[in-house]
Amino acid sequence: MRRFDETWHLLLEWTLGQAPSERMAALILDEEGFESIDPSHPLGGKDGGADALIQKDGEPWVMAVYFPRGQQSTKEITDKLTSDVEKAESKKPKPVGIAFVTNQELRLAEREELGKVGGDTKVELYHLERVTTVLDRPHMAGVREQFLGIPAGPPPILVTAEVIGAARSFIRDGELLDALVKMEEESLHEHNDELRSNPPNLARALPAVSVIQALGYGTSDEAAQPISDEEIAQRVVEVRRQLEDRWDACQDYLASITWPGLRFRITNLAKSFLMNVQVILTFHGAAGLEFARLEEFEWERLKDPDWEPPAYGPFKTASMLQFKPALPADYPVRWDHNGDGDLEVTITLAELRPHPPWRHTRDDVVLVLRDTALSEVTVTYTVTAHGYGTVFEGDPFTVPIEQVDIFESAQLALDASGDDG
Repeated sequence: MRRFDETWHLLLEWTLGQAPSERMAALILDEEGFESIDPSHPLGGKDGGADALIQKDGEPWVMAVYFPRGQQSTKEITDKLTSDVEKAESKKPKPVGIAFVTNQELRLAEREELGKVGGDTKVELYHLERVTTVLDRPHMAGVREQFLGIPAGPPPILVTAEVIGAARSFIRDGELLDALVKMEEESLHEHNDELRSNPPNLARALPAVSVIQALGYGTSDEAAQPISDEEIAQRVVEVRRQLEDRWDACQDYLASITWPGLRFRITNLAKSFLMNVQVILTFHGAAGLEFARLEEFEWERLKDPDWEPPAYGPFKTASMLQFKPALPADYPVRWDHNGDGDLEVTITLAELRPHPPWRHTRDDVVLVLRDTALSEVTVTYTVTAHGYGTVFEGDPFTVPIEQVDIFESAQLALDASGDDG
């Protein structure tokens, strides 16, 4: 088993000479954002005090490399840097700074003193600890293997996840609840007035009732009777109580049928295929609802999401409109909620190519804001794949929040379904 600090020790006890150290240093500075790296003579030759000409933020710099074997004295390190700075300052045009890449361990006080050696010339120190940190980054595995002989192993998991969509919440929902109660109250009064002005004739209705009952449909043998205003008031109170008790579910029903589902994009940034990939996204402070089609909207379900169309016919046949086929076993997107009530979306892919990104454009889950104190929803995600014994954690990102007028959603559903309520 290799030691955890192998990179550090191999750098300190450097035995490969000057040319490999200069080439490795150039790759380190490239990783750190330096540009236009132009090596001088890594195989030997006069370089005028610059192992490479480089640029940082569009300004000229030079690279100086010092990789002796073992730890050297502070004086030897200082003398080497001083000599490199003096040679660099003689160049035309004069460089803005010098990037000094070394395998030497430098304490904080030593770093501070060496930083002053340059005077007007900036000094960027890449000492042993800093160089080790750069080389130990997962995507620098190839550089470690090339220059230090540390096996790279499988390429690192470099996967980004994106979500196209928003977390939504309703506004004016209390007004819609009041409106529904008012409609029920008006309906009760209208029905009551109709019964008073046109009392039902049970004798004429009985033959038709008998036929309907024979076909298996439920009907009553008793004629409906008007009720008092007090009874209407009591029923309205009960309607409001029941509606308030299930109002969250009523809003969820409307949201699931009028809001768009989330879309997903997974990108493999590595230059190799990933097999049996699983991406788990967690939406903190938001929940999910099963997406439903607009044309499935039922007015009665807006008031009671558990409402079902009555069975019909002698065999009490249920409506086929309620049948939903099961998803295929290999369907890539599944979702649930964790212990905190946050939506978790699991995406499982047999393989993930380096190109193009995997996209999911089917509406499966609607994102609903639960924590109204949030200004945006944070999404965290993990990635696992066959052949990797570790979990890759991607950088968190956010999705926006949108407020939706509940009356507009209700009207959208009514228009699409052709139901006037």
